[in-house]
Amino acid sequence: MRHTTHRRSTLRTATVSVVAGAALLAPAAAALASTPAPQRAAAAQSAAPKPVKIDIGAGVTLSVKDGKPYYKGRALKPGQTVEDGIYLHLSADGKRLYSKTQGGGTPYAIWDARTGKSLGTQRTSPTAAKAALTAKPSATSVRAWQELRITGKATGIKAGSKVSLQQKQHGAWKTLPATTTVNKSGTYSLRAKLGLKGTNELRMKSGVTLSPVFAVTVR
Repeated sequence: MRHTTHRRSTLRTATVSVVAGAALLAPAAAALASTPAPQRAAAAQSAAPKPVKIDIGAGVTLSVKDGKPYYKGRALKPGQTVEDGIYLHLSADGKRLYSKTQGGGTPYAIWDARTGKSLGTQRTSPTAAKAALTAKPSATSVRAWQELRITGKATGIKAGSKVSLQQKQHGAWKTLPATTTVNKSGTYSLRAKLGLKGTNELRMKSGVTLSPVFAVTVR
């Protein structure tokens, strides 16, 4: 009996130990189950766009990397102009690239400087100065038919361009037979004679470009 009792006690003890062990394991298992699995690394952001090429002609190709155009391995700076057998100009805001190959009749090609896409062409230079004329008479009061000289500066107007004197007559502008040309320094000088007595409103004209109006009194 004692032997049997001892075995029963041993079995009870073993059973209690197993139950206790299971009870200890249960919270741990629950804790493991409640612990969120390690999250996978967030998907990498969309890869940077691959470099693209801009073929501007004459065997010259530019690369666009990270939204910037590169010429001969160097990024062009906003507002930069390159004249190296070809013409390149990056707009001041860095958004548009202009190119031109040799040949006077070739238009300026326009490119999206960030994507390399073509945006068409234009005839005028993107860096051309806005045309303007100034005018200054040598005297503001002269006798009838007395010669006076009118001088001024021509900006954005080619040397050799014709410059004419205009006079306001009865509310309309009339071109007088007094003309000259723009010289290589971008200035002009004109000799004129006026016979219409009183205050004469005058201006200079070259193509569609007009100078500010000035007045000369003929007495």
